[in-house]
Amino acid sequence: MRFLKFRSPRQPHHGPLAAALALAACCGPATALTFTPIEMDFSPSGRGATQTFRLVNNDAEAAAVEISIKSRAMARNGEDVLGEADDQFSIFPTQVVLQPGQVQSVRAQYVGEAAIEHEKAFRLIAEQLPVDVGQAPQTGGRMRLLVKYVASVYVLPRNAKPSLTVTEANLREANGQRWLEVTVRNEGSSRKILKDATLRIGELSLSGSALNGMEGENLLAQTTRVFRLQAPAKLTTIQTPLRLVLD
Repeated sequence: MRFLKFRSPRQPHHGPLAAALALAACCGPATALTFTPIEMDFSPSGRGATQTFRLVNNDAEAAAVEISIKSRAMARNGEDVLGEADDQFSIFPTQVVLQPGQVQSVRAQYVGEAAIEHEKAFRLIAEQLPVDVGQAPQTGGRMRLLVKYVASVYVLPRNAKPSLTVTEANLREANGQRWLEVTVRNEGSSRKILKDATLRIGELSLSGSALNGMEGENLLAQTTRVFRLQAPAKLTTIQTPLRLVLD
C-alpha cells in the first residue's frame, strides 16, 4: 500500500506512550485514534509468540497509520535506545487506512531466536501519517492532530525473574545543589518496575517522595540505570550496606 499527497514531512517525536503532534495553528477536536494494549508479553515460541493489537478510528475522517517494530535497549539515564528489528517480528498490516469508525486488528508474531536466556524488549509503534486519503481539502484554519502510540513489547523465556542490586551510591554537589546518585543493576532475566521501593543506605531508609526520580521507573533485564535523587540533609556520608527493597 502506498500513501501519497503528504501535507508535510514527518516530524521526529520523542515523548510519552501516546503523543499528539499539531500540524496547524488553530484549535480543533481531540484525536480519536486509539491503539491498544500499550504493553504486551510474548512467548519466544508457540501460540504465545503471536499477539493481536487493536487500532480504532473514532474520528469523522479517514486516518493513515504506519506500524513498525524496534528493538529496545535502555541507556543509563533510562532513555530508550532503539534499533532495527524487522527480522525479529512479522507485523501485519504495516500500513493501513482506517475509515471513520473502522476497527483494525494488528497481528504481531515474534520470529526471532526461540532459545533466549533473558527477556528481550521492543517498541511497537503506531504512527498516524500526514497523508490526504481522499477527503475534501479543508477551508480556513484548523488544527490537525497526528497521534503516535509507542507500545511496550516483551519476549520472555520461562521462569524469567528480575534480580536487582544497588552497585553504587554517591553524594554529588555543584552550584550549591546536593544530590544523591544511585546506580542499580538488574542482572535478572526480566524487567522490574521500581514500585513502593525503599532504599537503604547503612541505617538510613528512604522511601516515598524521597525516591522521586526512581519510584515507578522501569529497569530492563541485563540493564544498569543511574538515578538522581534529592539528597536528604541528614545524609552526609555513604555507608554500607546498600539495598533496594521492593514490596
